[in-house]
Amino acid sequence: MQVENRPSTLEMNHAQLRRKRMKSLPFLVIGALLIVLSVAALFSLSGKAVRFDTAYDKGGDLNPFFFEKLEEGQSYSVFQRLWLGLARYRIWPAVAGIVLIALYVFFNRELLYSQKVAPYVFVAPFLITFLVFFLYPLFSTVLMSFQSITGSGTTWIGWKNYTDMFSNKNFYTAVENSLIYMVITCALLIPFPLLFAYMLNSKSMKFGGAFKTISFMPVLCSVVVAGIVFRMMFSELPGALMNQVLTLFGGKPIAWLKYNRWTAMFAMVLLCCWRWTGMNILYYMAGLKSIPGELYEAAEIDGAGAVQKFFHVGWPLLKPTTIYVLTISIYAGLSMFTESLMVFGTNNSPKNYGLTIVGYLYRYGFEKVDKFGFASAVGLVLLAGAMIITVAQLYLTGTIGHRKEA
Repeated sequence: MQVENRPSTLEMNHAQLRRKRMKSLPFLVIGALLIVLSVAALFSLSGKAVRFDTAYDKGGDLNPFFFEKLEEGQSYSVFQRLWLGLARYRIWPAVAGIVLIALYVFFNRELLYSQKVAPYVFVAPFLITFLVFFLYPLFSTVLMSFQSITGSGTTWIGWKNYTDMFSNKNFYTAVENSLIYMVITCALLIPFPLLFAYMLNSKSMKFGGAFKTISFMPVLCSVVVAGIVFRMMFSELPGALMNQVLTLFGGKPIAWLKYNRWTAMFAMVLLCCWRWTGMNILYYMAGLKSIPGELYEAAEIDGAGAVQKFFHVGWPLLKPTTIYVLTISIYAGLSMFTESLMVFGTNNSPKNYGLTIVGYLYRYGFEKVDKFGFASAVGLVLLAGAMIITVAQLYLTGTIGHRKEA
């Protein structure tokens, strides 16, 4: 007797789901295509077109990397005019694409419960946030760095913003100030917090909890308030705190923020150390708590003293913490702006003693007129420099670029 092979219920359900997905697949494909075309059309313009005849046909607002400027009597092809129309009304195709993708998800709701699809669903919010708030602004900044952006529109000027930046002596002053500030703060905010944390972690340390609380309190203080206080401390008046200290040791009152670069730098570095020493102490305290006490006991049995236990047990095992503190210190040093602004009370400090690379960016992006493209170029140079320095220190410390021994 011959048995008829009939598909199971599970197989029939899978076949039905596949057919339903194939029917709704055009929603996904067309939606994704519309979004991609909208983004691509955005970068084919150097700015927002206002009128089709003036901005498009005469090439007044076109990116010459994509479209050549028309001569008198010439016109674009039908395809080019359609593309430019898409660029002008790019928001609506993007919205339509999002709606079509949402319809595809609605008709295939079972995908949300699939073990294969679920990980992508959970990762999607991060990817969308990354694309919208990082990748898109980054591409926009790159595009604007090749433009002259004014109130009347934008003009493609190529590498002019970069050549103007590298020929401006204030740019090199800002970079030099930022690098000096970064190096000094890193040199101070790593060894001293580490030493304090090791002392506080000792069992023989009295009033350790009170000291930790006091050292962390400056972190909670607003940088605006702290900057104003330090501005008064370093005032040129004879009654200012730092001038009183100077007089106590036989010196004469000076204008700390105007005297020279190093007195001004001392004020900013002291503010940074006052605010962030307590935070770095907590980082190192957490690292020390993770080290097993048996290692210290074994070293003590072998005759190691406090200094030897620190250099042969504590310090090597605190390498990950030190790398983290160094990384955030480099970032904080290169991005310093508010501290200088509050200490000097202005972004135009005397002889640019307090000018940093972020302050230089702010000066051209917000204080000067029609310099937003120039500021975009400065921001990209800052981003590239910070990435190079960070990757270099991660490589030199062995975090990346070295294979672990088997």
